[in-house]
Amino acid sequence: MNILTPPSTTNYRLLDSGNGLRLEQWGSNIIIRPDSTCLWHQRHPAAWKQATATYRKDRNDVWSWQTTPQFKEPWLFSYHLPSRGEEKAPRIACNLHTGQSKNIGIFPEQAAQWEWMVNKINQAPSQPRVLNLFAYTGAATLCAAAAGAEVCHVDASKPAVTWAAENQKLCKLDAASIRWIVDDCTSFVTRETKRDSSYDALIFDPPAFGRDQRGKVFAFEKHVRGLLELCVKVLRPKPLFVIFNGYAMGHSATILGNVLADFFPKASIECGELHVAEYQGTRTIPCSIYARFATK
Repeated sequence: MNILTPPSTTNYRLLDSGNGLRLEQWGSNIIIRPDSTCLWHQRHPAAWKQATATYRKDRNDVWSWQTTPQFKEPWLFSYHLPSRGEEKAPRIACNLHTGQSKNIGIFPEQAAQWEWMVNKINQAPSQPRVLNLFAYTGAATLCAAAAGAEVCHVDASKPAVTWAAENQKLCKLDAASIRWIVDDCTSFVTRETKRDSSYDALIFDPPAFGRDQRGKVFAFEKHVRGLLELCVKVLRPKPLFVIFNGYAMGHSATILGNVLADFFPKASIECGELHVAEYQGTRTIPCSIYARFATK
């Protein structure tokens, strides 16, 4: 099993972790968020006193963000992607902000997927069409578009898609070919099969459990195979790549690899975990599992 850990950057650093928490630096903001996997001890107690925002429970067991006057919101995250030949490296930018959960709009461990995906797009002989399902606030969509792909971005959350479209403007990718779709992913792909639509690549990030704005439920164990079966129908016979991410599922990455192999039996599938590493430290935090393959 592979472990992918993107390098620290000036835009993101995991400063410390432990006691069920992680301490992260995002530009000028230093935030504390809960992470149940961090069962070890914190190593740098003084660093935690520098936090400008903390996501915590109050006396009534209600979670919320507590901030200091030094906290800046929203704040910008930017990331430079691999360049093609002598061309300038493309850059993506995303506005981050606090809300009703601990999520702030991006998952830093996914940078390892972004670079791999962009390299595959750079090697494509023509402009690929990429389908991004459960696409959230659009970091992967923007990376693919910045590399030159045509992207269809689908998520059931209207606020998330609106946020993603705003990030497109930050990246100065107004001319990029991106379709922003607010819809249940299964319903959308079902319609795409009837329209005989086709895509060269798939980014697939289903939740363990989700509910769209109309109350329709997606449960991973119950619905993932049916949706993947539909995805196969809209993918070209030899996809450029398929990325399958999983969060909070309680499964091994082998599960994702085995499921993917059912639908792509000839593919050479890699599976593993995505981690973030402590800055100037030796520990890493496992954040998610993945399975992926590319057609050579």
